[in-house]
Amino acid sequence: MLFQDYRQIPHTELPRLGVGAMPMAYDGKSMQDAYSVWQHCFNLGISLINTADIYCPSPDQFGFNERQVGEVVSASGRDKAFVVTKNGIRHDGTRYIRDNSPEYLLRAAELSNERLGFMPDAILLHRLNREQSLEAAIHALCEVRDRRFTKYIGVSNVHLNEFHLAFEASEGTLAFVENERSPRFRKDYDVVEACEKNGVAYLTWSPLGGGSEAKNLGSLYPEFQRIANTYSVSAQQIALVWLRQSNKSIVAIPAFTSLHTADDSYASLSLELSKEEMSILDNATTPNESVYPD
Repeated sequence: MLFQDYRQIPHTELPRLGVGAMPMAYDGKSMQDAYSVWQHCFNLGISLINTADIYCPSPDQFGFNERQVGEVVSASGRDKAFVVTKNGIRHDGTRYIRDNSPEYLLRAAELSNERLGFMPDAILLHRLNREQSLEAAIHALCEVRDRRFTKYIGVSNVHLNEFHLAFEASEGTLAFVENERSPRFRKDYDVVEACEKNGVAYLTWSPLGGGSEAKNLGSLYPEFQRIANTYSVSAQQIALVWLRQSNKSIVAIPAFTSLHTADDSYASLSLELSKEEMSILDNATTPNESVYPD
C-alpha cells in the first residue's frame, strides 16, 4: 500500500544546495576523503547527496559510489542525509547500456538498497532508452516505491514532453527531475518551469559545468567573474546563486572533493543578487552545449 506522504515532496522542504557524490568514485579518493567531505557537508546542512549505481571506477565495481555513500551516511547518522540514487544504465562488458525495462528497474532498485544498506529517499530513472516505453518505466518506479525500496521517484535528462508523460504516468506523484543546468548549458528551461508549476524538485547536475570547466568558470564566463568581484567572492558562488534565484524548484548539486569547495559553495546560500545582476547573467554568453549525449 502506498504511503500518501511519500508520493511527492514539496521542493520547499528540500535544502537549496546538495552534493554530487560521483567524483569520489573516480578521482582516486579514499573512504576517509569521502567521509571527511560528506560529513562536513551534512554538518553544514548540505544534506541532500546524489549518487547512482553506475558511478564506479570499473565495470567489475558496479555500485561502488552507492557503497561509499551508504557507509558514510550510516556512520554519520541516517537522519542527517537525504539520499538520491539513480538506476537504468548497466554495463555490458565495457559498454554502457540504457535499460529502462520494468524487470531491470525493479531488480536494480533492490540492489541499490542492498549496496546502500538502507532505503534511499529517492530513486530516479537515470537516462532514457527512447526505444523502450517511458510509461512502463514510470509504472515500474511506482512499483519500486510501493515495495518500499524508496520513498520518492523521479526522472533524469528529460525534455518537456517526456516530463509530462512521466508526470501523467505517475498520476502526479513524480517528485524529482534531474537535468543538466549551468552557465554552460541552459536548454530545457521549460522543464524547470513545469517542475515549479507541479511541485517537483529540479536537481541540476554539473551546475558549475563539471570537471575543469568548474575550476575555470570565471575565465570562461566573464560576466560571472565581474559580478563575483563586486562581492569579493568566487565566480562559482555567483553561479550557484544565479541558479538558486532562477527558480524556486532548483536544487543545485555541485560535487565536492575538498572541504574548501564545500565551504565555498555553502557560502553562496547567504548571497542575493539584484534583478539587474540576474538579468546580466541570464543573458551571458554561453555555448549552450552539453558534453554528454542526450
